[in-house]
Amino acid sequence: MRLDLTAIEVDTLDDPDDPSLLEATDLLASSVPETCLGLVAYHASGYGSFLAAALTPPADARTLILRAVRGPDGLRAVADWRLLPGHLLLNGIAVREDERGRGLGTRLLNDGHDLAVRLGCRALLLDVSLDNPVAHGLYRRHGFTELTHSSWREVVGVRASTPAPVRLVNWPAFAAHHTAYGFGDLTVRTALGAEIDLRVVGTAIRVPAAPDTAALAAAIGPLVGIDRCFSAATRADGHPADAGPELARFVRMRCELASTDTPEVGVMSTQTPLIGKDDETLRRSAR
Repeated sequence: MRLDLTAIEVDTLDDPDDPSLLEATDLLASSVPETCLGLVAYHASGYGSFLAAALTPPADARTLILRAVRGPDGLRAVADWRLLPGHLLLNGIAVREDERGRGLGTRLLNDGHDLAVRLGCRALLLDVSLDNPVAHGLYRRHGFTELTHSSWREVVGVRASTPAPVRLVNWPAFAAHHTAYGFGDLTVRTALGAEIDLRVVGTAIRVPAAPDTAALAAAIGPLVGIDRCFSAATRADGHPADAGPELARFVRMRCELASTDTPEVGVMSTQTPLIGKDDETLRRSAR
């Protein structure tokens, strides 16, 4: 029997006080590969509060959009969209386990396509684990093509490394964000003057793939109580010698949209770059 997906209603989670935000947080956290548990923002202790804060501005000023399918006993599925310049990024999507196989994921993808058109976006973007062939196949059928591959690996030898000399560029803002929501992005400046962004989630830290990653983590560890470190690298970058076992592999995918006219009245256009936020910065805040 063919499913009538148009009969599935999709709503925007629009109220910062909506109890469903906690359900959405739990659902999104369940979508992360098991090997990455505790490493992404969805697992942060205050992520529900972060979502509530993100929904506080007027709708036409937000860059985070939560779309969900509700049921009589709670959320059935949820999609976390992020508005980038010219693009709509699917930051995360999850369907409740007992609701899978009913077309809810496809319905949310179709809804995201329509949303992107209304916003005047040129394309949809997403990241998917290569260990999830079902989702990978679904996205391909929806017109997504592969752009880049990346992998996450444990960084070994942090405790034995000599801490690298660094300056903390945005410590007050990072500390406030980390305290409030359980995660944050810390910018450090190396002795050579380079500025590097580090993602901290709870007691885990993500560092770029570079020869001195262990020394960098050793410098930050005592300040934020780090007990786990991993690097994220594209296939072209490769991993440093101190990289350990691979945790997960991801592929960035893109779906081109037909040419769009002016966005609807009251909907923010993506044709003007978001001040202070580029694609990479927003992608880091993706989970």
